[in-house]
Amino acid sequence: MKNILFYLSVCLVLVAGVYAGEVVTEENITTGVSSGDPVVIFTINGDVTVSEWSSDQVEVIYIITCDTEEELDFITVECNTSIGIICEVDYDSAWEGSHSGSVDFVVQIPSDIDLAIELASVNGNVSIDGGKGEALLEVVNGNIEADGFGGELTVNSVNGNIDVSESSGIRTAELVNGNIECIVTALTNDLELASVNGNITLYLSTDAEVEIETISGIIEIADVFNAHISENIVGTSSEFGDGEFLIEISTVSGCVIIDK
Repeated sequence: MKNILFYLSVCLVLVAGVYAGEVVTEENITTGVSSGDPVVIFTINGDVTVSEWSSDQVEVIYIITCDTEEELDFITVECNTSIGIICEVDYDSAWEGSHSGSVDFVVQIPSDIDLAIELASVNGNVSIDGGKGEALLEVVNGNIEADGFGGELTVNSVNGNIDVSESSGIRTAELVNGNIECIVTALTNDLELASVNGNITLYLSTDAEVEIETISGIIEIADVFNAHISENIVGTSSEFGDGEFLIEISTVSGCVIIDK
């Protein structure tokens, strides 16, 4: 059990001002974490940006931006630091979507501590650069970027693009409308890439067994993979490669491109 007195420190800094006709409020929270602790960020309108640093603490800065000071009253950000940190944005029922108001999060996490990370935005972008442990990244309307995450990674988007690179533990990247680009130089488990309406591009430079299916799209595979593409009754498919892990790629309406 972690020593609360040693690891837990919470620093709150509140800054408010008016910039170019906007009201901006910024708050900083810093808390110590141990292996397996959660880092959970959920925002409705706004971006979530996460990067790693050398500290053994997590720093969360959230910025609330509104057109007027009165609209600040409609927005509540609750952060629980009893174990790790869990932050959630809530809009008062009086807001009713007719007012301005966004909450962006800028987060720094330890580079060498495994964490249980969940990042989500309804309308906004989510990105993570570095980090370890397990991570779930989700958006409804927005883009997702993940670079150099060390651990099991799951990525889901409804409307937006997904870009994943140098994250060998990527397990799933799924979206409804948008494109997926994935750079894989190593794998530590099976991988599934799926899109309903959009293209999937995979840059693959490690051994893997690859299975591809698309219903109404084309498949392009670099000659270096020596792959055969088959026209089926419904759609197009291909299988190639020999490796410890399986990569499954599927689209309903979109192209699949495999390159080195």
